[in-house]
Amino acid sequence: MQTIALDAEAGQVSAELVRRGIASGTRVHVLVEVMSEEVLPMAAMAQAGQAFDWLAEEPDLYTDADLMPRAG
Repeated sequence: MQTIALDAEAGQVSAELVRRGIASGTRVHVLVEVMSEEVLPMAAMAQAGQAFDWLAEEPDLYTDADLMPRAG
């Protein structure tokens, strides 16, 4: 198995693989690390939709007082 690390824009990954000699029909396993501080689309939708805003008003179910001391 050959491992290649790329630093490319999302739309340029295929072209970068071909540039490095990987044939266009080759199956690859890809792990994506987003390098920017940009909010990802699903997170942005959740924030904009405000569906989970009510959680800020909910009391915590557990506090530090609920912790059991460690044995030993």
